[in-house]
Amino acid sequence: VLFLAHGCGGSATDFFDKSKMCKECIGQPVERYIAQQALSRGLAVIAISSNDRFGNKCWDDDDVAPVRFALTEIMKKEGLGGKKLLAIGASSGGGFVGQFAGRMPAQDPLKPAAVAVQIMGLNEHTLSIPHFPPVAFWHMPKDSHLEPHIVANIAQLKKKYFPVHDQTCNPLQVGDTFFSDWTRMIDEKASAEIVKTLRDEKWIDAQGYLTKDPRRYALDLEMMLRDIPPVASGKVKLKADSAPLPELLNTAYAQHSWCAEGLEGVFAFLFKHAGLT
Repeated sequence: VLFLAHGCGGSATDFFDKSKMCKECIGQPVERYIAQQALSRGLAVIAISSNDRFGNKCWDDDDVAPVRFALTEIMKKEGLGGKKLLAIGASSGGGFVGQFAGRMPAQDPLKPAAVAVQIMGLNEHTLSIPHFPPVAFWHMPKDSHLEPHIVANIAQLKKKYFPVHDQTCNPLQVGDTFFSDWTRMIDEKASAEIVKTLRDEKWIDAQGYLTKDPRRYALDLEMMLRDIPPVASGKVKLKADSAPLPELLNTAYAQHSWCAEGLEGVFAFLFKHAGLT
């Protein structure tokens, strides 16, 4: 079983496409891809939202007990009792899966067998817990705020010969079909129009990489794109945390966002240390 934890501003609905069973689901591109890859590997995927639904939607200590209860009930209902638990989270969700793993007693059936933490470091107390599970760190070298902490975490664990996987997420080249390759909500024509505008406005360099932080310059981005046909018509949305375009730009810039680089290696690490290979 794989437990997925969203980042601040997100929710469980980020991981699955809208359907009759989940009318609120939005299937954010990278989260959806990770969930689909997990399903293709035979994992049952459970995504849970943090308690905070009206603020920044981040995770905190008070979420540990409700998440344990939710996992227990869902796994019981779906006949998954006794299955090993893995966990992946990003940013606040990454910190939470580390905290959750550290808080579960060694013999607890819901103690994760291995975890993967994206774009977040873990505190020294958590990493010093004797029964803390093997951990994969996904981190972005451009994230100057968190990168030193994460690198220190990895070095600390390697020094103790603790099972740790080190995976970086780097900037992505943005070609004409970049957006349509990632999501069905943006077709090839719309993708090409968006990329052309970004190039014309010097947001993409000669090598195809973004030159500006789309999160920091979100207002400039909105003003730049709002009059191109797919955006003006409402077909392509620009709202952060609920539309694919802003997330994909953040992933391409690779400073602090969900990513899927090295996903196969991360799954291999998780499976190995959960005894699933």
